[in-house]
Amino acid sequence: MISKTPKFDALLQPILNELVLHTESCLWKGKHEYCEGDFEITSEDIEFLRMLFVPPPKYCPTCRRIRRLVHMNLSKLFKRHCNALGHDEQMISIFPENASIPVVDYQYFIGDQFNPFLYGRDFKSGESPLNHFFDFRKEIPMPSLLNRDPSSVNSEYSNGGRNNKNCYFTSGCYNVEDAWYSGLISLSKNIMTSRALRESEWASYSVYSEHIYKSSYIYFSKNITNSMFLYDSKNCDQCFGGVNLRNRKYVIWNEQKTKEEYEEFIKNITPFKRSDLLKYKEELLSLTKSLPINSTRNLASENIFGTVISNSKNLFDIVEAKNSENVRHADGIMNHKDSMDLLFSGGHSHHLYQTCNIGSESSYVKFSISSKFCTTSEFIFNSKLLTNCFMCIGLQNKSFCILNKQYTEEEYFPLVDEIKYEMLSRGEYGEFFDLQFSAQAYNFSMAGAYYPLSDDVIEKLGGYIGKESETNVGDLKIIEPENLSETIDEVSDSITEEAVRCLVTQKPFRITKTELAFYRRMKLPIPNTHPIERIMENNMTVTTGRKWNAVCEKCERKIETIYENISEYHIYCEECFKREVN
Repeated sequence: MISKTPKFDALLQPILNELVLHTESCLWKGKHEYCEGDFEITSEDIEFLRMLFVPPPKYCPTCRRIRRLVHMNLSKLFKRHCNALGHDEQMISIFPENASIPVVDYQYFIGDQFNPFLYGRDFKSGESPLNHFFDFRKEIPMPSLLNRDPSSVNSEYSNGGRNNKNCYFTSGCYNVEDAWYSGLISLSKNIMTSRALRESEWASYSVYSEHIYKSSYIYFSKNITNSMFLYDSKNCDQCFGGVNLRNRKYVIWNEQKTKEEYEEFIKNITPFKRSDLLKYKEELLSLTKSLPINSTRNLASENIFGTVISNSKNLFDIVEAKNSENVRHADGIMNHKDSMDLLFSGGHSHHLYQTCNIGSESSYVKFSISSKFCTTSEFIFNSKLLTNCFMCIGLQNKSFCILNKQYTEEEYFPLVDEIKYEMLSRGEYGEFFDLQFSAQAYNFSMAGAYYPLSDDVIEKLGGYIGKESETNVGDLKIIEPENLSETIDEVSDSITEEAVRCLVTQKPFRITKTELAFYRRMKLPIPNTHPIERIMENNMTVTTGRKWNAVCEKCERKIETIYENISEYHIYCEECFKREVN
């Protein structure tokens, strides 16, 4: 097959041919506390680099993760001004007011008023292509949200997702109806303050579980009904407080009870008191630490090294993966294969390298962010349905474009060859973007949540620090947390016309009418912490992109785990856990 980029190929091929196992020194070595410093380029890495036709990375795996995570914000929303020409209205956005790049309303961004070709420019030979692209990047506005699919209804305060109805402050939800303060929920209804639930209904304060009905505080469990405070349990009905339960009913703190004993216990503790719920959470944690746990949270997978992996094989250095194969150094992937160094991708995508939020049947995409249905493209942002595009932002259904200018196929490939050759010659080709490319503030991003850094370090690395929006509750009455009713039965409808001061941040927040109805149905008290604090607590259950080395207590095999305080748990690998519990 004749190469379409012969100059670039001739320059890169010898580099790949001569690659051998060796140690690299990360370009961020000594610049922040999480950097691995020196890191290995392994034979498996080399195999992937040759398959994807890219030079070896210059940053360690952890620093590469940070550089991807800084582009994602799954917990905060801001009310800010639209930066579109002639616009100044307030809008909901994942970007703060002091974002380093202009931000416009999502509907404006995808509508007829916004013409990304107006920003098109010619490539200037002899200059740094990456600097040229950065200048271009700073001019083109970002959409206020990652995605607001037109199939979603009454979900204006939500980010991403598809086919949702009545969702409030949610992110990455699909086919969900009536949900609040939740993320990564699918095929579910009536969900409150939860993360990564599937096919569930009337569930709250639960994470990484499926088929949950009328239950709260459920963790890593499946097929749970009318229960509370369960961890790694399956096929349970009317259980309260349990770890590693299987096919059980009428259990209280792992002890079997009669039907009458269980019902009397529940009668005596409902409606639930806020102080009691806090005590129950502590009891569940204590019970969890006393029993064997599947420390990796891996299921039905082979030849893997990572955490929270299911139905997958041949994965290395992964956090959260489903139905995937042959992937290295990645987080949050589903139905994915043959890729390396990516964050969040699904929808049967393959051959991606150094990408963030690229998916939906995308393939052969490199160094790109927040685009879907794209193929054979590089350095693309916020685009859809692209084929053979290079250094483009905000395009839809286009081919053979460079820097948002249209070319013929005959013009396109020679120019791409020139640009890539220049980038590789300068050492600019092969890495994901520096922090200054991100419109997201570091402290509001997933990088800031999982790899917190001081302001001066953030600025030295090229990132910026976002400013919190001022909370304006007007003349609403503010309820202090210590004065908040302990049970839901003591709460009147008037609370929806008041504000509650957060116990942690001191910021006031509102309770919506639909939210209040949910708490009453579930007999749960009004929360005394801000929604963002609750969302962040769920997000920290599994820290995307972070895991810790451990040794299985049973077989002494080296594994990775989601638990940071390893010494406090009885760590088991998946195989030993199955023999012990399942």
